[in-house]
Amino acid sequence: MRNIFQRVSTTEVESEVEKPSVSTKTASTTILLKILFILIIGVGTLAGILALVATIPGLRLPSSLEDAKYIVQVLKDYIRDNEEGHTKTFIIFTLLYLWKQTFCVPGTILLNLIAGALYGMSTIPLLCFLTAFGSTLCYYIFYFAGSDILEHYIPKQLEKLRGQIEDNRPRMFLYLMTIRLFPFAPYWLINIVSPFVGVPVWSFFITCMLGIIPYNFVTIEAGEILSEVETVSDILNPWFITKLLFVSIVPLMLSFIGKRKNKEVDVENPAWDEEHIEATDDAGWEEKDLEPLISEAQTQ
Repeated sequence: MRNIFQRVSTTEVESEVEKPSVSTKTASTTILLKILFILIIGVGTLAGILALVATIPGLRLPSSLEDAKYIVQVLKDYIRDNEEGHTKTFIIFTLLYLWKQTFCVPGTILLNLIAGALYGMSTIPLLCFLTAFGSTLCYYIFYFAGSDILEHYIPKQLEKLRGQIEDNRPRMFLYLMTIRLFPFAPYWLINIVSPFVGVPVWSFFITCMLGIIPYNFVTIEAGEILSEVETVSDILNPWFITKLLFVSIVPLMLSFIGKRKNKEVDVENPAWDEEHIEATDDAGWEEKDLEPLISEAQTQ
C-alpha cells in the first residue's frame, strides 16, 4: 500500500513538472503560426504587386537612387505611349506604397522621390493618406495576430510604453504628434505596438497622417529635381533634421504646458475630495438629505 501511494504521488509530481513545458511548447507553436501567418500575407500580396509590375516593360522595384531615376524615365515613357499608362502606374504605385507601410518595409523615400518626379507637390495629400492607411493596416494585423509575438519578445518595452501612454493620456493627441514629428522615432515599432499600449485607432490614424507632412514635403520637393540629386544624404541633410526637430518641439511644449496645468488642478482639488464626492453620490445622498445634519451642527 505504501508503495502504491508513493507511485501515485510521484506520478502527480511528474505531471506537474511536465505541465509548464507543455504550455510553453503550445505558446511557442502559437507564436510561430502567427509569424507564419503574417509572412504569408506579406509574401502573397508582394507576389501580386510584382505580377502587376511585370506588365510594364523595364519596370522593377527601386532599391537605390539610380533605380529611382531609371524608373521615373520608364514610367514617363510608358505613360506617354499608352492610354492606360496613368491609371496602371497609379495603381501599382499605390499598392506598393501601402505594402511597404503595412509591413514596415524600408524604402518609401525612393517612392516619394518617384512620386515627386511624376506628380509633383500635388501628391503630398495622397502620400500622407497612404502612410496613415498603411500604418493602420499594420496596426490591425498586429492587433489580431501579433499580441503573443510582442508579449513574448519585448514584454518590458511594452510595459514601459503602456506607462508612458497612461501618463500622457489627457494629452494623447499632442503626445502622438510629437512622436510622429520626431525624425529619429522608430515608426515601425510605434505601428506594431500601438494596439497593445492603449493608443486609440483614430488618434493613431490622424496623427500619423499629419505628422508625416514635413517629411513628405521635403522628399517630394527633392523628387521634382530628382536629376540633380546625387545621394539620399542630399535630402536627409543636417538642415532637414534640424527643421524636423524644431517642428516636433512645438507639440512637445504644448503637451508639457498641459501637463503642468493638470498638476495645478490636482493640487487645488485633491483626489480624496473627488473620491468623497463620488462616494456620496453613489450612496444616493442629495442636498435636501444633508440639510437636517447641517442645521443640527450649526445649533450645536
